[in-house]
Amino acid sequence: MKITNITKITKITKKGVSPIGLLGEIVIVLAVIIILLAIVIVPRFFQQSEIVSGQIGGIQGDADKDSIRNFFDKCPCTFGDSLYEGCPAAFTEEQKQTDVKKYNSEPPCGITGEVKIGATADEQTGQKTSTEQKTEPAAFKQYQSVEIFGGDDLGADPQDGDIKQACAGWVGLNCPSEDNDCDDKFNLKPLTEGCWIMASEDDDTDSNDCGQAMADDGTSISLGSNKDLNVDLTNDYQSKTDENEPKNLFSWKWKSKTDYGSLICSKGFWYGCKEANEGRVLDAAGKIYRCVGSEWARMD
Repeated sequence: MKITNITKITKITKKGVSPIGLLGEIVIVLAVIIILLAIVIVPRFFQQSEIVSGQIGGIQGDADKDSIRNFFDKCPCTFGDSLYEGCPAAFTEEQKQTDVKKYNSEPPCGITGEVKIGATADEQTGQKTSTEQKTEPAAFKQYQSVEIFGGDDLGADPQDGDIKQACAGWVGLNCPSEDNDCDDKFNLKPLTEGCWIMASEDDDTDSNDCGQAMADDGTSISLGSNKDLNVDLTNDYQSKTDENEPKNLFSWKWKSKTDYGSLICSKGFWYGCKEANEGRVLDAAGKIYRCVGSEWARMD
């Protein structure tokens, strides 16, 4: 009985396709399908990836050009500061959540030709650029406070000077003040309008005197020439240590340093214009400024 069954199986195998042969045909068909999918789908995938990369750079890109990668940026669509996880200092939690939703929408961040902080001049005016690949200007460096330093004991005539430093955070906290004398002696309240200038006044017999004043949006500190700060000393000067000597320093003419480039105040931050930012534009006090030759120039 067993011999008969083996004979039948042998006859069927000879007349039809063997199991091994059938399996081989299936493998060949699957391989062909996989190759066709690779030829058709993969190029389209990379093409789409390139489009997304060109617009916002993906999660490893920098949609708002604030030098903070999208993956780590809590406000990926709005130019911000690293001290606030990529958000403007005055942003509320609700605004942050709205910004993230905008990034996750289609198209991400609603990419348009509107005026944005850090946009190039051609982007600002809507002009078409050359199809040739160009190196994009770097995003502006932000500074939350600036320090001026000098000796003026309520009698010296106004002088010219270079600013002591520009700090991405707070002078006297994140960046030591001159001789560390004014550390923890400044008001560090974040501003949504205007920008802080901290003054350390040299005292020959004691530690430096400390005071500060708020500069208006649109105030600039040139790199090439000394200029008035145009600070309202009656209303905008203050001193936690109740000292008047630093007030006189705001009557001096000041200029910036090459480390920072020309500086301009906008909504709580000083923005540096350097060679790497050439051609980019910024909205300050409702006016559009362009970075040209490491100096700020109004576009009107």
